[in-house]
Amino acid sequence: MESISLLRMVGIGVGLWVTVIAFGRYRARKINRSETLFRWAVGGGLLVVSLFPSSVNFLRSAFALESHTYGRLLALLIVSNLFLWLMIFRERYKTHLLKQNVDQALRLSILNPQVVDQVRKRLDGVSVLVVIPAYNEQANLGRLLERIPERVGASPVGTVVIDDGSSDGTGEVVEMAGGAVVRSPLRRGQGAALRLGYDLARKLNADVVVTMDGDGQHRPEEIEDVVRPILEGEADFVIGSRVLGTRERDSIVRWAGIHLNNVLINFLAGTRATDCSSGFKAIRVSAVDRIDLAEDQFQAAEVLISAAHQGLRIKDVPITVQRRQAGESKKGKNVKYGLSFLRVIFKSWWR
Repeated sequence: MESISLLRMVGIGVGLWVTVIAFGRYRARKINRSETLFRWAVGGGLLVVSLFPSSVNFLRSAFALESHTYGRLLALLIVSNLFLWLMIFRERYKTHLLKQNVDQALRLSILNPQVVDQVRKRLDGVSVLVVIPAYNEQANLGRLLERIPERVGASPVGTVVIDDGSSDGTGEVVEMAGGAVVRSPLRRGQGAALRLGYDLARKLNADVVVTMDGDGQHRPEEIEDVVRPILEGEADFVIGSRVLGTRERDSIVRWAGIHLNNVLINFLAGTRATDCSSGFKAIRVSAVDRIDLAEDQFQAAEVLISAAHQGLRIKDVPITVQRRQAGESKKGKNVKYGLSFLRVIFKSWWR
């Protein structure tokens, strides 16, 4: 009985503490009314249960614990665990909303009117916008940019590099090559950089946006092959596939992972993708608003699954993937990369 009495005293103390602190924080206007009411409910519940243990007899009966010596305590532990999980989900949801708000604020700040006007002066009238996310790709971008075509058929092509918080001369190389660059003040990841590119494509009234890596693995000469199905009305979203095309020898583990992830995504999303992790792709700008993009990394899986959920017409075309021209890969080790990619697959499918 002493241990139970001690527990009740602790419950009374914690209940009072939660209630009083909530009052003080609300009086100082550090929390809103709904948060105050929630904390009072938690503190008040602890006080009631601690002062009047018989008030939880119905819980003991509900869990068929009447014959157990500590039936009420066990029932409270079960309910408190359920409540804890509810709190975890609540906080995760609040974190998700906060992340969305921060992302939107950063995108608006980075693509402010002055930056957009500067980019528009270089790219006004483009129909096909090539977006290249880059982090410390100074050694690769010069050779890559000079090979990007000026037109695809009758459609003018423009290029913008999203400098994702580089610490080298990535942005300066782009400007020296006569290209447009948008600088992010901090490194957020390829997915976040591409969201900036999609935002810019809308502001420039482009018809098609093409994404490709800044490490020299993708061949600009194949941009026309990736864009053509959209311009000819055959597809809304086109993926450049090294599986259908050719590739220079890479890690066997990563190659096997691509095929396994293809199988998983095709099973979950009902697609027929052959290269789910390809960064060389094109999408109709008018279709971008229909897809849900939230991941800062490994966006290739997210955009494919979301496009499938929205009923976009998806097509694969063969491309050539070469070895990185210079520098080190930003994707990390094979195992870590694979697990992170799987996480994004399931998160995107569940959304």
